[in-house]
Amino acid sequence: MRLQEVLGGIYVMITEEESDLVLKYFSENSYVHETQLSDREQVVAERLSHKGVIVPSLRGYRAV
Repeated sequence: MRLQEVLGGIYVMITEEESDLVLKYFSENSYVHETQLSDREQVVAERLSHKGVIVPSLRGYRAV
């Protein structure tokens, strides 16, 4: 488990799998569309959006 800072300086716990996904796709401030993710990565991205680490939008997911 790792700590990830979200908007407002709040920290949330994320798993190693979630951390790997953030490092792989969201290290830049760009959008990642769902079609770029595998089925498993889509599930992990959905969990991250519930935790507030990434934000879903019409253009795709974006890191906070």
